[in-house]
Amino acid sequence: MLVYWASLSNGFMVFDDDKAIRYNEVIKNPTFRNLFLSNNLGMYAPVTWLGYALVYALAGENASAFHTFSLLLHLGCVLTVFALMRRLQAKNEVAFFTALLFALHPMQVEATSWIAGQSALTFSLFYLLGLLAYVHYQQQRRGLFYGLTLLAFVLSVLAKSAAVTLPLMLLALDWYQQGQLRWANLWHKIPFFVVSLIFGLYTFFTREAEGHQLAVTSKTYNLFDRFLMVCHSLLFYPTQLLAPFRLSIYYPMEKTGGVWSWDYYAAPLVVAALAWLVWRLAPKQRIVGLSALWYLLPLVVMLPYVTVGTFEMRSDRYVYLSSAGFFLLLTWLAQYLRPAVRWALLGLLAVLYGYLAHQRSLVWKNEVSVFRDCVEKQPQSPLCQCNLAYGELLNHEYENSIKHYTEALRLDPTYVESYNGRGQAYLMLERYEEALADFDKAIEAGIVTPRLFLNRGKCRFILKQPSLALSDLKRSLELEPRNPETYLYKGLAESQTGNLEGAIQDFAKALELNPNFLDAHLNRALVLANLKRYEEAIADYTAAIQINDGIPTAWNNRAAAYMMLGQYDKALDDVNRALQINPNYGIAYRTRANIYRGLGQLQQAEADLQRSVQLLGQ
Repeated sequence: MLVYWASLSNGFMVFDDDKAIRYNEVIKNPTFRNLFLSNNLGMYAPVTWLGYALVYALAGENASAFHTFSLLLHLGCVLTVFALMRRLQAKNEVAFFTALLFALHPMQVEATSWIAGQSALTFSLFYLLGLLAYVHYQQQRRGLFYGLTLLAFVLSVLAKSAAVTLPLMLLALDWYQQGQLRWANLWHKIPFFVVSLIFGLYTFFTREAEGHQLAVTSKTYNLFDRFLMVCHSLLFYPTQLLAPFRLSIYYPMEKTGGVWSWDYYAAPLVVAALAWLVWRLAPKQRIVGLSALWYLLPLVVMLPYVTVGTFEMRSDRYVYLSSAGFFLLLTWLAQYLRPAVRWALLGLLAVLYGYLAHQRSLVWKNEVSVFRDCVEKQPQSPLCQCNLAYGELLNHEYENSIKHYTEALRLDPTYVESYNGRGQAYLMLERYEEALADFDKAIEAGIVTPRLFLNRGKCRFILKQPSLALSDLKRSLELEPRNPETYLYKGLAESQTGNLEGAIQDFAKALELNPNFLDAHLNRALVLANLKRYEEAIADYTAAIQINDGIPTAWNNRAAAYMMLGQYDKALDDVNRALQINPNYGIAYRTRANIYRGLGQLQQAEADLQRSVQLLGQ
């Protein structure tokens, strides 16, 4: 609790937190159909969504509440690891330090401090409870505990399909307790393997349905590459667990000039040597075999056999559950040291890990801090640069965003999404020519999104290229026909070409989709006033004022419309309100001068006209 306390004030990440929480109708309207008959983010994880729904029901969109729930799940896993270790071996000291290191290690931060990583915690908790129930079954042979094991397993795979390895862990526990495996052990696991098969196959289906192409071989990686990558990853995680000084959200696996670095080619030999060593030691020291299997089996489905995306090759959260096996071995090996030495060593290690975990949890404050850390660790990674730029774009740090998008393109010109993002930053800074050039490059590179065509259409409208703007805006509407903002800009472009009736129709469509769309009311009112349809214009200005009564132009323009209808008293009230909001609003003084002239109050009209000239310079 002490290590993670400060992180409870962290916010939501736009990377998956938004999809998992903020835009996830499943958790906002939790029904059996929504939870158990739908997928989210390419995963079938109804128990995880149920946890999200519970927190949302209690606290709404409160990031602190979700972080607190994640921490409680982590604490549940820690206590279950402790209970398991006490059941599996005789030394309470081993159980204590294994659970302590598991609790405090900084590699656990990604799962615990990233709200979207909560699925790792949820499935791990039920996975560990299933192991604990099975140990009770082994020791007491009561059907109740067998049933609880199966129930925990089903809940675990319903939280995340990575839990499909639990039947193998149950066999590992059988071997650990008996020193061998019997046919009866396999027979008892048939229901578990059936569940594993069903959920494993369904996961491939949901990932493909989400658009994640699961490729074993590609132009980048062949089968031998995959073999090297798997072996290297098996050694990478223990290295990080032992010395977690350069943790990152992203760990690249890249060849240089088509060749891996030497450690990839050495990895199979080291893995083979370690496997042989475990094989020799395990019959006499079964805890060595259990530790190795506990590390390997939960991790086996997380290894880079296939490509979903380079970002998902390696991740700290993948080793969350497996780390318990590593810490069991580490703590057991420490028993060969004198008590004072091992207590001091393990205690100092816990303090160091706790400090690093605390610091790491602060890195997960938001998407900018996470990817700024990524850039510091991997400055030559275009992926880190691009994601940092995206985070900065969303946080309105436009100059920094442009800088990092530019660096991503320098490192890898094929990162064409950077043109789209950089164009948006230029657009927000009103650097329209540069924005348009980037949007052109993004579209030429084959990016097709409704927002991209909308943004290019905006630029073209602002640069007074209405015909080209209309072409882009129509394309955007083909891709997303229910975006009121696109209809707004299409209406503006139509009015720029002189097609005022077409503009009115587009503004009407925008208001149909969003009745409180302020800009649509204001711009339709302008067009209606130009067509001398003053009563309709007044209705739109009135609607705009009801939405936001602090806009002086709305009051001034409604005053002008009232004046054209000869309703001078109403016009005077409105223009006075505009000047109350902005006493230096030159156009309003000119409007009031015209109203006073219509009322025959020429002295007041002359005074307002002079004030208007002073403010407007004309």
